[in-house]
Amino acid sequence: MFSKKCKAHLEDVGETGLEHAKGAVKAAIKLQGLVPILLIHAIAPRLFINTATKTMQDILKDRQNGK
Repeated sequence: MFSKKCKAHLEDVGETGLEHAKGAVKAAIKLQGLVPILLIHAIAPRLFINTATKTMQDILKDRQNGK
């Protein structure tokens, strides 16, 4: 079902296809949630000062910890 490159990637990250898909979808949902926050921040920089940065750091930390 998966190509050789896909299988190699899953092996590199130590996840099954389902685990990898779950992590990717979770990250995508969090990032989509940031879009309105970033648009508001663009207009009113005093709002949501660190929200996007912290959320992106949390996503990367979760991925590194295998969550």
